[in-house]
Amino acid sequence: MESPHQIIAILSAGIALTMGLISLFSGLHKDGEKTDVIFGILCISIFLFFVFPPLGFIIIDKAPYPRDVIIKRIFNHIFFGLFPWFVLLYTGYKKIILPVLINLIYLSSYFMMVFSTKDNHQPLWVMTAMIGITLTVVLGFLAVRHQFKNGSKISAKWFQLAMFIYLFLFIVSAIYQLWNQYFISLLHSKIFFPINLFPLSFIVIMGIRLRTHSLERFRLERALGLKNKQWESLLNNVQLVVVHMDKSGKLKYINPYGVSMLHYSNETEILGKNWFDYFMPGPETDIIRGLFQKASPIGQSSLQNKNSIITKDGIEKTITWTNELVYGDDGKVNGIISIGSDITDQEKAFQKIQELKAELEKENLMLKGEPLPDWMQKEIIGQSEAIIYAIQKAKKVAPTQASVLLEGETGVGKELFADLIQRTSLRNAKPFIKVNCGALPAELIEDELFGHEKGAFTGAIQLRKGRFEIADGGTIFLDEIGELPLALQPKLLRVLQNGEFERIGGQKSVKVDVRIMAATNRILEMEVKEGRFRDDLFYRLNVFPITIPALRNRKEDIPMLAQSFIDRNSRKHGKTFENISKADMNHLCEYYWPGNIRELKNVIERSVINSENNTLRLDWFYQGIKDKIHLAPPLSMDQMEKEHIMKVLLESHWRISGEGGAAEKLVMHPNTLRSRMKKLNITRTPGMEIQ
Repeated sequence: MESPHQIIAILSAGIALTMGLISLFSGLHKDGEKTDVIFGILCISIFLFFVFPPLGFIIIDKAPYPRDVIIKRIFNHIFFGLFPWFVLLYTGYKKIILPVLINLIYLSSYFMMVFSTKDNHQPLWVMTAMIGITLTVVLGFLAVRHQFKNGSKISAKWFQLAMFIYLFLFIVSAIYQLWNQYFISLLHSKIFFPINLFPLSFIVIMGIRLRTHSLERFRLERALGLKNKQWESLLNNVQLVVVHMDKSGKLKYINPYGVSMLHYSNETEILGKNWFDYFMPGPETDIIRGLFQKASPIGQSSLQNKNSIITKDGIEKTITWTNELVYGDDGKVNGIISIGSDITDQEKAFQKIQELKAELEKENLMLKGEPLPDWMQKEIIGQSEAIIYAIQKAKKVAPTQASVLLEGETGVGKELFADLIQRTSLRNAKPFIKVNCGALPAELIEDELFGHEKGAFTGAIQLRKGRFEIADGGTIFLDEIGELPLALQPKLLRVLQNGEFERIGGQKSVKVDVRIMAATNRILEMEVKEGRFRDDLFYRLNVFPITIPALRNRKEDIPMLAQSFIDRNSRKHGKTFENISKADMNHLCEYYWPGNIRELKNVIERSVINSENNTLRLDWFYQGIKDKIHLAPPLSMDQMEKEHIMKVLLESHWRISGEGGAAEKLVMHPNTLRSRMKKLNITRTPGMEIQ
């Protein structure tokens, strides 16, 4: 029958073997990391240490040491000898002096142990090994400091925990070695090496960290792979010229459209040629070449220019270019990627390239663990059909000059959609002014929107420009437009119709060119019927309505949203939460969310603040919603019908008539369905006609 220490050893060996095999499999994969390989070897060495006879820890430890003990200790010394190299790979710490010195010390310690002939209360080989352990502790904490300085806080915290355990066990072991006579009489045994417990705790802590890191890396690499495929597909099909050349102008890549535009049959006829010498007219060659060669690698990564190019048959074409400098590992410019288009359609087509390029940039930043820019953190999150449809509508209308009306309940993210439209519009470099009509007193809204002349009223000591005047050439976002006082609505209507208004106290009309986006959580048709909102203003605003779905209508997005809020708030409050339990996630998905995404965001942030350790606690939330999880306010018949028709239309890809069409699924005549859609104001993205 096995002794207790042998049972512990068997369990420990099982854990070490499992972690070791998983890490080796992950590390030896074609995209694996050396860190996993070294960690796998560490785990296997501890497994062999436990299972090699005598099973478990070494109990009889008296010089001269038997052959089995000498062989068994090889695996223990392999662990402590490889550990410093794991530290370097995991943390990125570059100095190898300490690892080399530690390995020499452990090697000396092992041979001292092998050739020991006399037993001693304080064997020289043990004291030598303690020096190696001391240096390993120093190396570990230097590496942790290096990680924190380089911004790898999450990885550093995991390794820091392992090193604190190492330090504690080292101190206990050192105390024992200094006063071992006292401990021998107390424990009735000479054997007591607490430092031997470290490998097991290290394997558990770092094994969990490496596996969660691998899973996250796999997810991000998969997402990046999909983005790269989209990028390649776009390069192959987009009606833009994309060329990559080295700094001298030698072509390294050109996309199929560029080959066709230059009237060549395939890219092999072009690659390797000098772009400046072969494809530019003489007078422009030196000017453009000099523009690129003078580009500074610091602070000037993007260049824009317009020039003519010559096709194979001598035809001259004028192209506008946006050029991105490509940097080598040394930080110096070693190439240029140029994207060009015809002047007439450059704005619209280039916007698509920029959008996809930003997505690729985000994935690369996440893989590197670098912080995301502010605008990336305001991204609309979700993969449900409802939110994807709304995003598609927003992107469809963005490049136009049409007014946009964002409808939806409070907290659904109307402002995020306004940001998305502005970011992908042709006015993205122009002013973007936001006004919350519901947050301003009625008597101040006119002054806020249109400004006033000097002396217009008591206290008006100087001319003040309103928001519309400040936004001239750009976009204004009127949030909570339903709160706009009825008396002020004609003035807003005039701006929409004629692009002009008068400041308070002024006699002269001010002309502005402003695109208007408005948002409301009210049903404006009802407001019109009840006389609280002008019908002519409504029709002016309602050129392109986008209804943003409530969170309860896109519950499949809740896990993604919750995880995003957990990650952001963990960084914000300096905590770490790896995930959320399935039971908690089910509760979040069952809740009705009257406050929508804003409420979910607040719930997650409060949970992050309230929770301790690494466990996210939501029990406080359950107390407030236990009677509301399945409780939803009643919908009107029109609302229920609209939601049902929208769902069927999405499932049918907006096909109304014919086999598999929405009318067939709803068991009604196609003309009847079209009539109901018109009454319920169900529309789809312009340019995607109903069949």
